[in-house]
Amino acid sequence: MSIRIIIGKDLVIQRSHVLSNKLEDIYVSQDVVIQGDFGVKTINDKGSACTIFNGNIIGKRQDDGGLSILNKNEEAFADYLSKHSIDDYSKNLEGRYILVKISNANEVDICNDKYGQMDLYYQKIGGGTIFSTELSLLPCSQGGVGYDHVAVAHSLYIYGFRPGKSQTLYSGVKRLNVGEIASWKNGQLSFYRISFNLPYSNNDYGNQELTLYSKILLDAIEKRSSPYGNLVYLSSGWDSTSILAHLVKIHGPSKVNAIIGRMNFSKRRGVINQFELDRAKAFADYYGVQLDVVEYDYWQRGPEFLEQMRPFLKSHMLSGMSVYFWDDLARHVATYHKGKAVFCGEISDGSHNFGFAQYATILNHPDLGFREYADKMGIYLFGPTFLQSLLRGEHNKDIVYKVLKGDLHDECFDKSADNISDCMKQLMASLFLRDKRLPLWSIKNAKIFTEKGSELYSSTMNELYIDNFANEITPQSLYSCYQYLYNFFHWQGGTVSSLAFTANKYGFEMNLPFYDSRIQAFLYQMPESWGRGLELRSPKYPLKWTLSNSIDYPIHLQKGPHSYLYDIDPNFSHAGEFIYQSSFTPFIKAELKKRKYMELLSPELFNLEYYNEIVNNYLEGKEVVAERTDLSSLIFMTMSDWY
Repeated sequence: MSIRIIIGKDLVIQRSHVLSNKLEDIYVSQDVVIQGDFGVKTINDKGSACTIFNGNIIGKRQDDGGLSILNKNEEAFADYLSKHSIDDYSKNLEGRYILVKISNANEVDICNDKYGQMDLYYQKIGGGTIFSTELSLLPCSQGGVGYDHVAVAHSLYIYGFRPGKSQTLYSGVKRLNVGEIASWKNGQLSFYRISFNLPYSNNDYGNQELTLYSKILLDAIEKRSSPYGNLVYLSSGWDSTSILAHLVKIHGPSKVNAIIGRMNFSKRRGVINQFELDRAKAFADYYGVQLDVVEYDYWQRGPEFLEQMRPFLKSHMLSGMSVYFWDDLARHVATYHKGKAVFCGEISDGSHNFGFAQYATILNHPDLGFREYADKMGIYLFGPTFLQSLLRGEHNKDIVYKVLKGDLHDECFDKSADNISDCMKQLMASLFLRDKRLPLWSIKNAKIFTEKGSELYSSTMNELYIDNFANEITPQSLYSCYQYLYNFFHWQGGTVSSLAFTANKYGFEMNLPFYDSRIQAFLYQMPESWGRGLELRSPKYPLKWTLSNSIDYPIHLQKGPHSYLYDIDPNFSHAGEFIYQSSFTPFIKAELKKRKYMELLSPELFNLEYYNEIVNNYLEGKEVVAERTDLSSLIFMTMSDWY
């Protein structure tokens, strides 16, 4: 599913000298060449090229809020494309895709889907520009390119291990942004954004909305499912098991399978997700579906397939542990479940509760009921009620804020702004641009930056992503702003985006039903009182209500520790086992001895003394708990490599 678009007369002529990794020419004109592989479809209008499509289409959003099925291979899809504009494509077509609309021989518009799920990189060369779904198809892959130090900083500092949506690791190489259109007309390339109107949260949600949510979720899963077979990446949590329950309701157990990975990174700890495995097996047995268990046995294997994966990782800037998990699962799916619709519950956490979930907000407490409420406390601190405390300058009196701050000193936090617009920007930055998700947590706490580096990172990322909402956001639209910003950060980060990348690598699509635009619209407007504040409704309130009231679901199985060893041992760390104790450890040490990261990190912006110190400790076999996060981010990037 690779596409490359070459724009500019001189570049079209010289392309064979500029580019490697040839793809087949699909469309050629004086100013434009479009190339692709077997996954790229040309849709003709009266015999001439009209639109070139790359990706997966679910359907078309209707004016009444519904979703009608569209098949990219049927005439109805071609008819829609011929009669609508590029803006309409991006706004109204449901799926994960890149679309190129050709109006005449040298007039081309390019968009991605509404949420920017599929990456389109671009690099300007001379008077032309090259777009591609892979970095390896751009000239930057041949070397001689500089680095975008702010993008590198974000990849090392924020969980997800990837630059913000419009950036790449490389200076002069960008990505088409969420809602952005590239337009080539009259020999000029320009970009413009489709505006996103921030919806207000609706404090009048009631029983009618609970029923509506249930119907939307069922339909979102059904429209992505297949009568020939369906498979769920089953984590045993609320999200994936809710998909399993709905698929069984729609198709029956004979048309549904589940798959899970058994995590074993080291002899020291053994299997680290036994709680998750046991619960997943209980759910599979309850519904009568087959559960495949794939071994993540990284205590004895791993480096031998990393070298094969590195070109793929490098071409998509994928980093972190998750990509190895997803690759193992995707390989198994392609081998044993070919042709089935594949599902995952990802992005539900960000949509419903902004990532505060899984009893992980406070780990060092034995009572899971309190830890679930602590998740609610975390969400509350980013809501409109706490915002009023910030504006009054009374936030430090808030008992919830005091509890979650714990023993952290006041000097670890920035001073609150004195106007509502800046206070909301501070909350957005605290949620997306800090390594600890607490309001006003200061970037000065980050050891990886110099003072200049922390200032440049903050100012640049605010300018690129946060400030755009400054004139639009209100306390009532705060939640919808957070949810929309997830598309620029975590949802395109290495933990989520690698799901689709690894699926496509093995020839199938990944379905994320919580990305359905109707669910997104519903949750944009969901009020604080629906599990996002301090009332007694649980996080993911409408989802849990649905599971209790609208479908056969064994609530009693969601008891006890959630998934991992950290549920009973707060000092446990996945990353710690992976980098210090797994089969990857000798490989990692050999790589770090080369100190290749020194070519990537500017001494003006990064604290190289600190990085060299934590690398030295690692090479000497010292496992320093306080260094695990910064060290693992550097290691994951080193494993993935760069051009």
